[in-house]
Amino acid sequence: MKILFIILTVSYILLRILFTYLDKKGGKTEAKEKLALKYFTEDDIKKGKEYHDRGFGAGVVKKIIDLLFPLVFFFSGFSVCLSDILTPLSFGYLTAQTALFALCYILIQFLLNLPFMYYFSYVLEHKFGFSNLTLKDWLIYNIKQFSVSAVINILIISAAYMTFRKAETNWVWFIPAVLLVFDLILTFLYPYLVLPLFYKKSNFEQGEYTKPIFEVANKAGIKLKKLFQINESKYSKHTNAFFTGFGPEKSIYIFDTLVKNNTPEEVASVVAHEAGHWKHHHVLKGIALGFFGSFVIAWLIALTFPEFSNGLEISKAAGLPLLLFILTVYTYFTTPLDSFISRKMEVTADTFELKTTQKKEVFISSMVRLAKDNKSYLYTDDFLTFWFASHPPMLARIKMAEEFQADEVKNA
Repeated sequence: MKILFIILTVSYILLRILFTYLDKKGGKTEAKEKLALKYFTEDDIKKGKEYHDRGFGAGVVKKIIDLLFPLVFFFSGFSVCLSDILTPLSFGYLTAQTALFALCYILIQFLLNLPFMYYFSYVLEHKFGFSNLTLKDWLIYNIKQFSVSAVINILIISAAYMTFRKAETNWVWFIPAVLLVFDLILTFLYPYLVLPLFYKKSNFEQGEYTKPIFEVANKAGIKLKKLFQINESKYSKHTNAFFTGFGPEKSIYIFDTLVKNNTPEEVASVVAHEAGHWKHHHVLKGIALGFFGSFVIAWLIALTFPEFSNGLEISKAAGLPLLLFILTVYTYFTTPLDSFISRKMEVTADTFELKTTQKKEVFISSMVRLAKDNKSYLYTDDFLTFWFASHPPMLARIKMAEEFQADEVKNA
């Protein structure tokens, strides 16, 4: 069955080349252009394209490095060499050896990516007028981000490898359960442990903005107790809002930049969208989808690599780079399903927003403002949207709002 993996790997490489070409080419059509020019100027569209295409050449180089890094790490023999070096440092504990190996791998990858991170998230973000960070603040932010990511990934990898060793031939059943537990814990702890490391959180108290937001929440049948504002302006001028948590710990977070750049009605409309995610339990559905996906991937690995049917064979630390590459290839082909479900959730939240506010003109104005403020590219290729997009394209969302009938809102 390794032939399946070879076919998928070749397809993966060819698709990445195709998608790079399509991303550069764009997906402009006469219909898209006609709709775009109703709400955006030629200059808005040009700025969106320029921001979208920023650092294209460097992006291609980074993609090649990301593709080759785990393969070179493993097949050069460096992986085994590193494992041998770390063996005496782990004092005979396999889990400790796995954790040390994972730390080294993640650190090397981080250092390799650091020049690209600097170019994309510092140089270009300043060039396009988004970043508010000094170089010192940028370094502190990325070191914190790396530290949090490293701790989480090392814990997950160590727990997974321990499961491989303990469960042996039954690892396929237990690995998805382990990942599910981590997903639930991280979702619950994110507002308390991770978010405060990067943002200053405060209760949302913005005078004229507060009343329409709570009116929208009441219409939606949601008792809104936890509405927070976070200081995105410390980092950038990007605008957004998001919803996180489940059970009694669900919260909506609003960027201070969103409040600065939008009217009270527009902010309330964005909150109504987030309330739609809340009302329809999208966080829990996303976690359930992740559990199902990990189960499928685990079975696919066991099917195509019979030598991994026993967890003891897959649990060798030196094999981590190869395992991560296998996961990258297989998850690439489950991405369209993940993206499709995510877009359906976003459409559900958009529809909920329109039904709740009954103001599609405010919905459209908030979408237009978000697109302008974030220099969004309006002519994304349809195949790229199908494969990767977690949200419907901006023009598709505007068109949906235009076609949304008032009687549908009232009778829904």
